[in-house]
Amino acid sequence: MKRYFETVRTLIKIANDKFLVVIQMFVSCCLYNLSSLLPPIATSRIIAVITNNNFNGIWFYVVLYMMFYVLYFSMLNWNYYSYTVLANYYHLEVQQKLFEHVANNDSIFNKISKGKIVDTTSDDVRYLVDVMDAGSEALMRFIELIIIFIIFSSYNIVVAFIALIIDLLYLILMNNNSKRVSKYYEGTRKYEDKVIDTLNQMLVNLKQVKSLNMMPNLNKRLDKTRVKWSQEYKGKRSALTSRYCKMPYIVYIGKILLYIFLAYLVCEGKMTIDKLVLLISYFELTITCTDSMLTYLLNLSNYGIRVKRIKNILDYTSDSNIDFGDITNDYINGTVTFNKVNYEIKDKLILNNISFKIYPNEITTIVGHSGSGKTTIVNLLYRLDRIKSGSITIDDENIYNYDKKTYTSNVSGVFQKPFVFEMSIRDNLSLVDGNVKNQIEACKRVGIHDFIESLPKGYNTVINEEERLLSDGDKQLLVIARALLTKSEILLFDEVTSNIDPNSTTRIGEILKDLKQDHTIIMITHKPEMMEIADKVIVLDNGKVVSKGTNEDVFNKSPLYRELRNRTFASISNVENEII
Repeated sequence: MKRYFETVRTLIKIANDKFLVVIQMFVSCCLYNLSSLLPPIATSRIIAVITNNNFNGIWFYVVLYMMFYVLYFSMLNWNYYSYTVLANYYHLEVQQKLFEHVANNDSIFNKISKGKIVDTTSDDVRYLVDVMDAGSEALMRFIELIIIFIIFSSYNIVVAFIALIIDLLYLILMNNNSKRVSKYYEGTRKYEDKVIDTLNQMLVNLKQVKSLNMMPNLNKRLDKTRVKWSQEYKGKRSALTSRYCKMPYIVYIGKILLYIFLAYLVCEGKMTIDKLVLLISYFELTITCTDSMLTYLLNLSNYGIRVKRIKNILDYTSDSNIDFGDITNDYINGTVTFNKVNYEIKDKLILNNISFKIYPNEITTIVGHSGSGKTTIVNLLYRLDRIKSGSITIDDENIYNYDKKTYTSNVSGVFQKPFVFEMSIRDNLSLVDGNVKNQIEACKRVGIHDFIESLPKGYNTVINEEERLLSDGDKQLLVIARALLTKSEILLFDEVTSNIDPNSTTRIGEILKDLKQDHTIIMITHKPEMMEIADKVIVLDNGKVVSKGTNEDVFNKSPLYRELRNRTFASISNVENEII
């Protein structure tokens, strides 16, 4: 029973802000199940009237019988409403809660795979409604059983005792079988998780998998996993099914014994026909309730695995434990300062005592070899983690002192791979700002408005990967326009031109030179044409700032910067020669 209570406790914890929804569903379930106890009473009274030759009195009980069933079906309808409407609403709430929690604790991907998280938010959450239903139904079946045995005892204590023994024996045997079934499903779930993890890794690294011809061997590994699972659990499933099918024989033997005893009581004149019908009806309900209760408890146990997965995500908090302040400055100038910043991961120093200052109305480029700390700086500016020592300020105010809304509305970015949703261009822009006039102005500023207007449906054109109406360069321009709609003072550009053609790179360079007029531009790049447009350059090497200043000064002073520029040019030349 421990695992049942653990699942219920977890469910209540997950449902703490929608507890009234759960209560309403439970109440409807209670009334629905309790109303099923009423019709047998009316049936027995009808038989009593008939056996007493009082036909005139039958109409009262016939009407009562009909009213009981009207009540029963009314409660059934309410229960159905609660399950389909309220429970599904609750399901969406939890799904949103999970998504927001993952978004605010993105380091969770270091502990739980993306495949499992996606599977939990999309699949496991759907079963919460079934968990609620199973928990409510199991409890109500138990309450029904208590009421029925009280009724049995009021008529005949011996009959009640026999019925109780039969039911308890059936309950014990079925519960033992349920435990075995639960273990079976737990093993099945572990197998599914393993397959999901493998498939997720294949999809994430699909190009590399195909280029190295890994697919045949990966398929063999998956097949091996399937065979192992099949051998391990197929036999168990057959045994469990066989055992389950034999269980009803116990009930049938108990029924025969009980009915023989009831017949004896009737023959001896110790029990009337109407009471006989009532007790038989309730005994059938007893078996039905017990069977249903065990089924729901089994479901509760099986679904508990899914509930636990949801709990594991919601219980996860970022190791950094970042607490944000409450400063809500209406205006931010955009001066960014790193002062003796140290940052480490698992005792490995990633940034080592770095200091620099970035000013508004300038393009500041951060360059360095892979692993030098460039992306870490961007992540820190997004407040994804907390530094070990030193300070990062915007306008001389520590970045962690700004409240979430103020900070995110003043610091926005564009990344290497342009991310757009498969929806219309208008909808993609409206995710940030629904004002059509502002959308058009942003698109004009990045030079993509005329192109959008030339599309068959203009701004209502749906971005579809299959149709490829927008190139990667067009998408990147659209993403930049979307970033402008945030009206952020500080714009971060992380390798935004790495995957686009030279013409698009040139266009974005011109856009950034325009944007610096009213923004602080921070750019990470490896392309020389983008380095050239920088006003200031910060060169990193192994987590240290080795050079900083104007573009010209750094180029003259820093061998590493010259190496990066020349290496990049050389790489481009080699590629062009290979193409030619």
